[in-house]
Amino acid sequence: MKKLISIVMAISMLLSLVACGSSSASQGSASGSSNTDAESEPTKIIFWYSWSDKIQENNENLVKQFNETVGKEKGIEVTAEYQGTYDDLHQKLQAAYVSGTTPAVTVMEIASIKTFAENGVLEPLSPYIKRDGIDMNDFYEGLLENCKVSDTWYGLPYLRSTPILYMNTTLLKQAGLDLNGPKTWDELAEYCKTIKEKTGAYGLSMYSYIWTFEAFMLENGSSILSDDEMTTNINTNEAKFALQFFKDLKDKGYIRCVAGTDSSKVDADYMNQNCAMWMTSTANLSKAIAVAKENNFEVNTCYIPKNTDYGVPTGGCNLIMTTKISDKEKEAAWEFIKWMTATEQSSYASEYTGYVTSRKSATATERIQNLYKTTPQFKVALDQLESSGHGRPMNPGYAQSSNELVAVMDAIWVNGADIATTVADAETKINKYLKK
Repeated sequence: MKKLISIVMAISMLLSLVACGSSSASQGSASGSSNTDAESEPTKIIFWYSWSDKIQENNENLVKQFNETVGKEKGIEVTAEYQGTYDDLHQKLQAAYVSGTTPAVTVMEIASIKTFAENGVLEPLSPYIKRDGIDMNDFYEGLLENCKVSDTWYGLPYLRSTPILYMNTTLLKQAGLDLNGPKTWDELAEYCKTIKEKTGAYGLSMYSYIWTFEAFMLENGSSILSDDEMTTNINTNEAKFALQFFKDLKDKGYIRCVAGTDSSKVDADYMNQNCAMWMTSTANLSKAIAVAKENNFEVNTCYIPKNTDYGVPTGGCNLIMTTKISDKEKEAAWEFIKWMTATEQSSYASEYTGYVTSRKSATATERIQNLYKTTPQFKVALDQLESSGHGRPMNPGYAQSSNELVAVMDAIWVNGADIATTVADAETKINKYLKK
């Protein structure tokens, strides 16, 4: 979900074009028979994905495995195409929809499902799921909230995540702290103070990030939006308390806060051991472990500490099928989606990247059980998902609202603005975006 927020204006403008040039979502072609016979000429479909490094390798590896097995058996050939960040991919998908050149299958950041579904870009998957008897109860409940719009399934969980707290336990040892990490905000504050005093490093390095702020609101007994997603809770005591809590730590010099556009500075801080803790997606775990090894420190993970309750938003992407493709391509796309989200592929992707297993049956596989024994840092995100995972807001105005919320964090945490007046001004703007 990283950097989703910059899509805001593009989504608003481009989707107005999409809405003008499209009809409502079609009802799918799953009533037809499944294409189970290999044909002389394979059905060729395109799959778009985001992100590079281990995530790109995972996507390319799985597509190769599909083409050599199920694809070969059923006469389907998938070509994987890298499209940049989620923001980049979403913008390209909107343009492709207008021009009639969409890929058959693509990843989609979970909060964007409703916007694309309501504008006719996404093929309903409910008929296919029902026809083939997909056990939706095998997916973790916290991952399904962003797969459905108005009781219709539009996506299946693929590379999914939660934010977690990463810790440089080498610095924690120097500071004489418990290596299991802080469990509450009070303990987090004490960790940050002790680390700064004992080691000179910042206790925590963080940037203005809507995903972790959603977690702070859940952990303080609230949420970023109202239950009906039509108003924001930014101008509440819970939000102001969270903003004041981290502002105080920053003003005392215990933590470092950088602007939302400077997220790379957090990466530099933990790589250079300029901070002992940082918050990011579990999807970065494989990379963080490798960086720690290269730079001679050890890394552990734990839940995002709570104030009143544990709670984190889920993130990552679902797999979706587009509407402007032939019935034959839709059957091929469904075979691919079904295979990519099945038990074995879910366990493979989780081990390869650090994303959580999306299926309970995948967690039970020998591959994942062995992974948790050898590298227990991987299990933290799954435990957190099961105990306190939530979906993300899907109001189409939330992308634009998120930019405003990041501006609030930048103003208060980075530039020292007054909390009361800043959140009051933001509340008025955000509520207008949500009601458009």
